[in-house]
Amino acid sequence: MRRNKVCFVGYGSTGYSRKSEEPLLWHYAQAIGAALDQTGLKKSDVQGFSVTTQASPDYSPHVAEQLGLELDWVLNGDYGGAGGVTSVRRAADAIEAGHIDIAVLVGGNSFDKSVVHQRPLEYQRANYVDVYGYGGPNTLMALVQRRHMEGYGTTLEQVGKIAVTQRENARLNPQALLRDPMSLGDYLNSRMISDPIRLFDCVMPCSGAECVILASEKKAKQITEKLVYLVADGERVNYQVDKMLPDKTTFGIKVVADRLFAEVRRDQIDLFELYDDYPIAVLIQIEDLGYCEKGGGGRFVEEHDLSCRGDFPVNTGGGQLSVGQAGLAGGFLHIVEALRQLRGEAGPRQVKKAERAVVTGIGWLSYGRNLGTTAGLVMERRA
Repeated sequence: MRRNKVCFVGYGSTGYSRKSEEPLLWHYAQAIGAALDQTGLKKSDVQGFSVTTQASPDYSPHVAEQLGLELDWVLNGDYGGAGGVTSVRRAADAIEAGHIDIAVLVGGNSFDKSVVHQRPLEYQRANYVDVYGYGGPNTLMALVQRRHMEGYGTTLEQVGKIAVTQRENARLNPQALLRDPMSLGDYLNSRMISDPIRLFDCVMPCSGAECVILASEKKAKQITEKLVYLVADGERVNYQVDKMLPDKTTFGIKVVADRLFAEVRRDQIDLFELYDDYPIAVLIQIEDLGYCEKGGGGRFVEEHDLSCRGDFPVNTGGGQLSVGQAGLAGGFLHIVEALRQLRGEAGPRQVKKAERAVVTGIGWLSYGRNLGTTAGLVMERRA
């Protein structure tokens, strides 16, 4: 879907921590406050609000009340890891329809022990695999990776290069929780979790929050000179749901890519912020985005430099694999990093030519079919 008059005008992040027990609302407030400070906006300027979380029993109107927001539009972005991108899509719709001019979107997580009511993650048809030692999402993605390895000859070294390169990027990111050097040997020798998934294939849960602010073009020009436009976006929910034997090595990103690149050419993209709950998911998305044929992702990774200084920069801040996964803030982490890059604010990890970025989100692993939600968008810097 082509967009013309919706802009990202600001962002805010908290520090990430494995020890923080501050309430989730505190993390929200910190990220939102940082974004408002960056833009010079006040709480009274905010017309739309979205919250994306799996840790809070409260819904967006209740969270908005606690934050002192009086609004015209609210959303619960319950789309798993795709929640960041899909929340942007919904807010952009509201802006284009003229319902609101400014929307604040936030996602986060907290280790706060006072939170009693946690929303359980329900993974479809888990009972089908419980008897085989089912271990949640790690087991499901292990099955996907094994299928890709057996079907296309993908190697652990190819998958591991993604994790190692993202750690290299993370070493330049003060927000990242994991900044120690990591070699391919470290990756290959890390503890087995669910064969072939290893410890360094898995994201580390943590506390933190991410926030982005969207505005109409007219309002955006009053807020900042660093205009970053939402150019194109798309999503696919329950890809291949009608197939008894779906191809689990192809995600709905394939459909999303067809829509994105009907508006922008693939060779116009300068950086890629791809949802990375596991390295194999990044490799598959590179294929599904059309940068190589299906099954060629391993060779593509071998032949390209995925670092922030490379010819195909992927997850330039380290991604969730090295920064940490603050719950469903993970869906916003990539949007915020793309904004930093496009605004020229990424410091030592700044990509030299950063005019357009692709950001993706994937969520809700399903045993029965394919991923529950997949979404993507193209962002563009304009003078």
